[in-house]
Amino acid sequence: MSTQAGAAGPAPARLVTLIVGDLGRAGAAARSRRPSQAGGAHPQAGGSEAVTGAQPGPAQWSCQWSADGPGPVSTGLEGEPDLTLTLGTDDALSVKNTQLDPSVAFMQGRLKTSGDNALLLSVLEWSATPAFPSALSSWAELKLPGPN
Repeated sequence: MSTQAGAAGPAPARLVTLIVGDLGRAGAAARSRRPSQAGGAHPQAGGSEAVTGAQPGPAQWSCQWSADGPGPVSTGLEGEPDLTLTLGTDDALSVKNTQLDPSVAFMQGRLKTSGDNALLLSVLEWSATPAFPSALSSWAELKLPGPN
């Protein structure tokens, strides 16, 4: 087993993917801050609501992440992500409208993650900088699933 220690130069860009949609949840259950109960029924949703095949799937975007932050955002998956962020549609709209901080969404369990935790910390740290709101405005053309 060989390791490379002390490699010089900038770190390579990493792939970050954002998935937005109410994955398997509908109605009030999708907006709840609490996990759904066993069986998929949510008491405030009036029972269980079926997710039909007619509904559009979650939206996906990807970008290369470097030490300077995100690169250009593209629709869909560009390959195997180093970090995947998953956010419900309502919460994504709140982040887009600067009503919800991504770090708060993560701490409340509303932002789900999979992959490199060190990269996640970099993304969350960057989202607290002045560059984040300006990046959101430049991503305004990205359409979230559902009615906007």
